[in-house]
Amino acid sequence: MPLNHMNKGEADKILEKYLSGKASAEERALVDHWYLKTSNQHKLNDQDDFERLNEELWLGTKKKAGLLPAKKPVRKLWPGMAIAASLLLVLGAALWFYTYTTHHSAAITVVVKDMAPGRNTATLTFANGKTITLSDAKTGLVITSNLTYNDGSSVGAYPELAPATAVKDEITQLTASTPRGGTYQITLPDGTHVWLNADSKLIFPSKFSASERKVQLTGEAYFEVAKVIHPVKSLKGEITENKNIPFIVVSKNQEVEVLGTHFNINSYGDEGSVKTTLLEGSVKVNPLASPTGAGSVVLKPGQQAVVNGNSEIKVTEADMELAMAWKNGFFYFKDADIKVILRTFSRWYDIDVVSPTNLGDRKFSGKLYRNVNAYQALQVLKLLGVDFNLEKNELKAPQKNIIKP
Repeated sequence: MPLNHMNKGEADKILEKYLSGKASAEERALVDHWYLKTSNQHKLNDQDDFERLNEELWLGTKKKAGLLPAKKPVRKLWPGMAIAASLLLVLGAALWFYTYTTHHSAAITVVVKDMAPGRNTATLTFANGKTITLSDAKTGLVITSNLTYNDGSSVGAYPELAPATAVKDEITQLTASTPRGGTYQITLPDGTHVWLNADSKLIFPSKFSASERKVQLTGEAYFEVAKVIHPVKSLKGEITENKNIPFIVVSKNQEVEVLGTHFNINSYGDEGSVKTTLLEGSVKVNPLASPTGAGSVVLKPGQQAVVNGNSEIKVTEADMELAMAWKNGFFYFKDADIKVILRTFSRWYDIDVVSPTNLGDRKFSGKLYRNVNAYQALQVLKLLGVDFNLEKNELKAPQKNIIKP
C-alpha cells in the first residue's frame, strides 16, 4: 500500500522502523520510492538550501501522505520526524544508515576547503624529482615511453622514459600519487590496471624486469594484474620453457605475490591492519617480520587476509560489496565506529575533523554515495547522534584533536 494511503500511525511506524534499520526490504523500498517521487531530485548546494528543503520537502510530503491537515501546516517538527526528514533528504545519497545502540549527543568541528566530493586528480613524480600534475578532465594514465591518458590523448614526451640507447633501456622509478579528495587509474608498463583511492601512492619502475614485477603501495588500490609470460632460452637460443613473471605488491606489514588476478589492498597507515581481498585468481600474502612466525597464506576468490601491526595474519570470508564499495562509488560501513567514518570522509572530502577526546565505541552501519557534497554526507552524522559545526579552512583548529587519515 502506498505511504500516502496509510493513516498517520501506520506511516510513522514504517519511518521509525526505517530509521532503526528494522524495516523489511519492501518497507525500505516504499520509503525510498516515496522520497524520490516527492523530492523531484532537488539539488542541494549548501547548508541553507538543505535546511530550507528539509522543512519544505518534509511538510509537503507529510501533507500528501495525509499526515497533516491541508489548511494548517506545522512549522515545528517533533525530534523523530526531524531525523526522518533529514534521512529522506539524503536518500538520494544515503541508501541506509543506522546504529544498533541508543544515540548519544556529541559535537565535532569540520574544517573544510571545498564542499565538492572527490574527483579525478593525481600527480606523477620521476626519480629526479620532476612532477607532472595529471589532468582532472581525464580518468587515467597509461605508462609507456610516451605518456598518454586512457582516452588516447597525449600527456607529452618525457626523456626520463625514453630508451637510453638502442641496446639498453633506462629504468627509472615513478610515483603516482592521489591527494585527499582524489582518485585516478594507472595502467602500468606491463598492462596491469590499477585504481588508486584517495590519499594513496604507488611506486613502480618505468619498465619491469624479466624476472619479477614489483610495486609499492601506500593507501588503497584495486589491481587487475596482466598475466605476462617470459620465454626462457637455452645457451643455444632455444626456448626451453615459458615462465610466468610474478607481480608483487609491497605494502605495510605484508607482501602480496600474484600471477594474474583481481584484488584490492587497503593499507592506510591509521587503520590498524592491512586488508587484501581477492576477487579473481590466486594470491599469496606474506606477512613481513612476523614475531610469532606466522607463515604466508594463499587466498581463494572471495577470501580476505587481514594482517595486523604485529604481522599476524588472519583469513576470513570477504564481504565483497564492502571491500569494493569505494571503487563502485560508495561509502559502505559495517559495524564501524565514528572515527573510522570520520577518517574515511576526511580522505574523500579533504577535510579536517576536530573531535572531542572521547567519541565512544558505538558501532554504525550504512551505505552512502561518494558523489554527494561534503555537507550532504555529514548530514548522516546527525542521524547517528553526532552534531557538527562547519568552519572555513582559514580558521585553524587545534591540532591535537584533529582526526587525520
